Amino acid sequence: MNEFASEQGRTFRYLLRDIAKGKRGARNLSREEAREALAFLFSPERDAAQVGAFLTAMRFKGVTLEEYLGFFDTLYATSEAIRPQVENLVNANGPYDGRKHTLQLSPAAAILASAAGAAMLLHSSDGLPPKYGVTNAQVLEALNIPAYQAPARVQANIEALGFGFLHARVYCHGIERLRPERQLLFYRSFLHSCEVMLNPGGAKRSLIGAAHGPFLQRFLEVQVAQGVEHVLAVKGLDGADELPLQPIAALEHRGGERRELALNPTDFGLSLREPLPCRPAEETARLIEDTFRGRNDEVSEALVYNAGVRIYLGGKSLSIGDGIRVARETLESGAAARHLERLRGPTQRQEPPR
Repeated sequence: MNEFASEQGRTFRYLLRDIAKGKRGARNLSREEAREALAFLFSPERDAAQVGAFLTAMRFKGVTLEEYLGFFDTLYATSEAIRPQVENLVNANGPYDGRKHTLQLSPAAAILASAAGAAMLLHSSDGLPPKYGVTNAQVLEALNIPAYQAPARVQANIEALGFGFLHARVYCHGIERLRPERQLLFYRSFLHSCEVMLNPGGAKRSLIGAAHGPFLQRFLEVQVAQGVEHVLAVKGLDGADELPLQPIAALEHRGGERRELALNPTDFGLSLREPLPCRPAEETARLIEDTFRGRNDEVSEALVYNAGVRIYLGGKSLSIGDGIRVARETLESGAAARHLERLRGPTQRQEPPR
């Protein structure tokens, strides 16, 4: 062992040894140990080999609820959280590495829900493996909605306009320090799951997506353990928070109770449709704007469905079906198009922080 390592570094090595013994031999970390391990990986003392070893070991071992909570302790300690003074803020975001297979409509659904009065907070990053997909941030930028604003500005936007977006490069400083190593590893790790479950606005309502059914329960458990009171966990498109126009499984936690759902668009008067393939952010933005302005109805059903779910979570309807009705009225009245104009900042494209 390196005699020049700090106490934190020596502790990390013992923890790494204990989790890097395969599924049968590895032990689970306590919440405090998980907090300390990630704090070390965010420190200047760590090196790329240690980051890679820890992420790989956790990938094989699997992450417990206590470990997730410990990781979140460190993530929030190294982030600039916000606390908007609004009722029923909805936290909604998909994978930070974006969407590669299906059209990225999550930002449009959130804007439509916000136009109907639901307070929305989105967050993501860009340029992350393994997908390197189209992200919320890229679509918002293509819509001329600033995506790299300071957290204080985002909080003010939510309070004034009911919509805000946090970019990881601006608010999530700890996890951004691991960007170089993650780009080398090129596989999904527990950090990808943590990003999906982050709640930087302290919202009590959350829409969360997972690619695989078993993750629904874990993601919901972590959200509830973080104090979220109303959670809808869905098997969304590309593991995102966007529901397809297809039957899917979902879990809902509300009023201290949990129930399994089978969400089917036909139950709400919508037709079943195959999801559209992913398009570049600029093309996606043009399609969204055309839909908001009534020039194209290709994705209008998908938007009112997903906005309806968000409106329901935001307390602006008593049911998903009623939320869909409100979303459709908001879209057809032109209110969504007018809200889009209010959300827009300067037309010049912003550059991400260095």
